[in-house]
Amino acid sequence: MSQLLISTIAQHVSLTAEEQQRIPSFFESLPVRRHQFLLREGEVCRYEFFIEKGCCRQYETDSTGKENVLQFSIEGWWITDLDSLLTGTPSRFNIDVLEPGVVWQISKSQLELLFNEIPAVERYYRIISQRAYAALQRRILWLQKPALERYQAFVAAYPFFETRLPQHQVAAYLGITRESLSRLRNKIAKTSR
Repeated sequence: MSQLLISTIAQHVSLTAEEQQRIPSFFESLPVRRHQFLLREGEVCRYEFFIEKGCCRQYETDSTGKENVLQFSIEGWWITDLDSLLTGTPSRFNIDVLEPGVVWQISKSQLELLFNEIPAVERYYRIISQRAYAALQRRILWLQKPALERYQAFVAAYPFFETRLPQHQVAAYLGITRESLSRLRNKIAKTSR
């Protein structure tokens, strides 16, 4: 049983002891290795993934071969292609593993069953969906700002990613090159001396 999964849900909604025991039965635990794909572009997304241990990213590759990172997901966070999952259409994204670990996957049908059997989880899902939408709005605003402001906003919001992710991944998230990110970091280091 994933204590992290249960404690993450319980941070937002009240769960009985019985509900806490039942929730993991709707999921499948999946050990993952670095570079493993949970979803490939062109496949229909069949699962939502809860990260128990490790780090994943969701990205698309443009026509020039450049990877554009939509999101990272670490312990206690979720990742999926919601559009593909809900509509049954092929995904435009890849989801792969940056750090080995364990994810808990749940299918759309199991998620609906979980919502029906334990309504508090549906409330939890609404809460995290609202928070994800707010984060997406902030991200859209970031992308309209100069690269330095985007980087500073990223570090302020997610300081733990700075030491956890390779520079090229952060750059792909910010929509800049690795070299530009290196220049920004050097500029910040010089001004803080």
